[in-house]
Amino acid sequence: MWGAEGPRAFDCSGLVRYIYKQLGRSIPRVSNAQYGASQKIPKNAKQPGDLIFFGRPGSIHHVGIYAGNGMMWAAPHSGAVVRLQKVYTNNYLVGRIR
Repeated sequence: MWGAEGPRAFDCSGLVRYIYKQLGRSIPRVSNAQYGASQKIPKNAKQPGDLIFFGRPGSIHHVGIYAGNGMMWAAPHSGAVVRLQKVYTNNYLVGRIR
């Protein structure tokens, strides 16, 4: 659900923000700003907990949390539950917020 920040409903960036808030961190609300606030990481150096961004710099439209082994946690679309899913394309960017 676009704009939802949990805990009963999330959009993709709301899920990421909610999780970071539970860890005591404040991060930007929308995925494009989350990408801007992240340390850019090469794809081959990504680790569980890194953020997987879809789109291009300045026009990020989706974000998930890398879980390892080609999988990510995501709030994929309205009406869907948060789930573990495959990183579905090689066209993504990686960011790290620690």
